Amino acid sequence: MKTQIVHHTTLVIGAALIVTALVIRTAISRRRFNRRSITGLQLFQSFWHWRITTLIESFLNFTATLMLLAGVFLTACGIYTNH
Repeated sequence: MKTQIVHHTTLVIGAALIVTALVIRTAISRRRFNRRSITGLQLFQSFWHWRITTLIESFLNFTATLMLLAGVFLTACGIYTNH
């Protein structure tokens, strides 16, 4: 019974990581899309605004990618050990 709870928890945490990662990546893509002008270039107020924004977005995108990979791994482990 106790191992059943662990497998269920692994699946739930894995699914939560996948959903959270996809939400973060979608939010970043949406922000980038909304910053674009009619010519397709991203518009920023200043150099530092561009630098800080892209640095934060890159870090969040990298973190979301790691979360996505961890979520897929945990979900696969939960499904594999459950059968």
